[in-house]
Amino acid sequence: MRKKNLLALGLAAVLLGGLFAGCGNGAATETTTTNDTTTEEADSTDQEEPADTTNGEQINLRFSWWGGESRHEATLAVIEAFEAEHPNITITPEFSSIDGYAARLTTQFASRTAPDIIQVETGLGSEYQRQGVLKNLSETDFDFSNFDESFLEIAKFGTDSYWAIPTGMGGSALIVNQDLADAAGVPITEPHEWEDWFEWGRLVREYDPEAYLLSASTPLAYAFIIRAMARQMTGEAIVDRDFNLTLTEAQFEEIFDFIRRLYEEEVAAPASYLAPFGEQLQQDPNWVAGRYVAAMGYSSSIEVFTAAAPDVTFANGRLPLLPDRANDGWVTEPPQFIGIYYYSEHPEEAAKFLNFFFNNAESVRTLGLVRSIPPTAFAQEIIEGEGLLDPLMMESVEISLSYNGFSDGGPTTSAEVRAILESAFEDIAFGTLTPADAAARTVQQIEDFIAANSN
Repeated sequence: MRKKNLLALGLAAVLLGGLFAGCGNGAATETTTTNDTTTEEADSTDQEEPADTTNGEQINLRFSWWGGESRHEATLAVIEAFEAEHPNITITPEFSSIDGYAARLTTQFASRTAPDIIQVETGLGSEYQRQGVLKNLSETDFDFSNFDESFLEIAKFGTDSYWAIPTGMGGSALIVNQDLADAAGVPITEPHEWEDWFEWGRLVREYDPEAYLLSASTPLAYAFIIRAMARQMTGEAIVDRDFNLTLTEAQFEEIFDFIRRLYEEEVAAPASYLAPFGEQLQQDPNWVAGRYVAAMGYSSSIEVFTAAAPDVTFANGRLPLLPDRANDGWVTEPPQFIGIYYYSEHPEEAAKFLNFFFNNAESVRTLGLVRSIPPTAFAQEIIEGEGLLDPLMMESVEISLSYNGFSDGGPTTSAEVRAILESAFEDIAFGTLTPADAAARTVQQIEDFIAANSN
């Protein structure tokens, strides 16, 4: 982890006073050990209470997460330290890239073979709670006292109990190549509207025919554009918590036409070029070479993305707005949750490990910023004292906090609706559907989802 300049500790209090909401992710690599045996959907009804089989014997817990090398190494070091203090508990790591992670969990939930401790995509936390696959952490001995109470509301998923632990704080980010932005005359670090991107895209292409204003791959851009623009249009989630579709077909078509123009007018790099990299922006040679003015991403990914292009001067862009918006749309959010599987046979031992993970000073030092800015003032003080707070990451969260947004976590971020929206984004980006056709299909698919899940 690279050392960074010290920032004022008072920012920690500002951050904890903000709103926190649903999605995030980390960069990726490596291997996983899982037991995928069936593709049936998880049964959230008629639950059987997990048996307590500890009785002082040697206990093995499985812990799954995704991320990049730095996250893997730090997490493994914390596991090793915990095992040294608790020789009767072994933690088996199951780490991987983000690709296929949620689908693998769905399979494991169906066969009741999921790991005891699970890193959860932010947008899926509420869905997993609804399915009944997360342990109620209020019924365990996990110590929440270091967390700000208002911050933890996101972990209740609309109930009176805590179901997961936010791993950090972050938000949507526009990561800017300041060198190229200045050279092309693009003021993307200043407040602006969505429509400004088209004029700026033209300026960039005129300056350098090999450069683009944006890197906008489907996994990162679908949420950045579709969900954020929808929140700005209506002031509501696309599918609210009562399973009502709040966006009209005409509004979907307007958003999809914006996406069409991004690619047709060469504001964004071609979708066919970006597709192999997915969320792994750091693997794109054009990013490393400094040929994008900006990339859509999350605060939690800034350090990985910027480290891949050491010759570039980076800054944070402002997040675009609609002029007649109902809400700013942008929110500060945990990049992931960590929870305990409902059917874990050893939930108290799992909670003991999570206490060590989140509330132990040495664990905090070891983990640093691998899951973004730590979620407690206690941890932030330690990281600040070590000189590890990344100024660019902190500024990104500050920018996110400056907007009057809200969480759309819930049905909108369920696996089904996410797949519908990603598919629409991809079909528009590749030019295989018109905005009108994509809008009609999206509305029908979401209405089918609502009919199947709202009872």
